[in-house]
Amino acid sequence: MEQLRIYTLADRQTAEHYFAEHWTKHIINLPKFGFQVKGVWIGNTPGVANQVIALLSFSDNADVDEMTDRYMKSAEFADDTAGFDRSKITNVETKIIRSAKLT
Repeated sequence: MEQLRIYTLADRQTAEHYFAEHWTKHIINLPKFGFQVKGVWIGNTPGVANQVIALLSFSDNADVDEMTDRYMKSAEFADDTAGFDRSKITNVETKIIRSAKLT
């Protein structure tokens, strides 16, 4: 199963900083909590230039909320976000998605 995560940040500069400095650490630490990072992107058009978009994968029977909670309470997450003002994240949208079987 996959999850699309869209982080909206205060402005483009904050998004670029979050993308470059903190997601590089998330990519290393999320697998320790059962997530596979399939990709991370930053918005490139005016309406989404302040967004960081990540696609994560995990087993079909995973409890994503529990996994996320465990990660966010971990020393790894604290280290990943050290020095970042999390109030600059103005919205987080998550969507569970799955591959469609086309015939």
